[in-house]
Amino acid sequence: MSNLEALLLGIVQGLTEFLPISSSGHLVLVPWLQDYTFLETHESFNKTFDVALHAGTLFAVLVYFRRDIAGILAGLWRSLRRRSIEGPEERLGWALALGTIPAVIAGGLGESFIEDHLGEPWMIGILLIVFGLVLLVADRRPEERSIERVTLRDGFYIGMAQVLALAPGVSRSGITITAGRFLHLDRDTAARVSFLLLTPVVAGAVVFKGYKAQKEGLPD
Repeated sequence: MSNLEALLLGIVQGLTEFLPISSSGHLVLVPWLQDYTFLETHESFNKTFDVALHAGTLFAVLVYFRRDIAGILAGLWRSLRRRSIEGPEERLGWALALGTIPAVIAGGLGESFIEDHLGEPWMIGILLIVFGLVLLVADRRPEERSIERVTLRDGFYIGMAQVLALAPGVSRSGITITAGRFLHLDRDTAARVSFLLLTPVVAGAVVFKGYKAQKEGLPD
């Protein structure tokens, strides 16, 4: 793999992860358009490279949202000690925890199916168009609730929507923002919840995929 190809894909990941345009889909489309075949023909390196890309994403989110994450973790700890949920920060923390569960279960059970049957360029193109239109419709919903009014039910519904992002071409940030807007969250809240929900999901994926890559043997 050339340094230029690695740099290009790193830039693609950095630009697309935080926009509602599917980073996983573009990481397939860009090499396909450029006729880069190294990752396609070197499966073990592809998995390791994927871990590295998502580790970079995770680091960026942790740095940018460090104060929010610290507040949420503190709120969860208070809630556990008290055995009750009080205040918006604690509700948000439990909403994010609840929203993480569907993707963890679906990703663990459907990993082989996703790898074997999804991710063709034509599929990605269709999904990008379809869910872009869905986001357009969702963003016309009224903005009625701020982050202080996020509920556990919101977290569960947004987490269920996040499962769709396991398919390359469905943007994780896009589908979660879409779900938030359908729930009448304002734009800032929908985006903030989406990015905060990224943290546990991507952290889990990095640990799980990193362990698998190490177990199967890192490429030379």
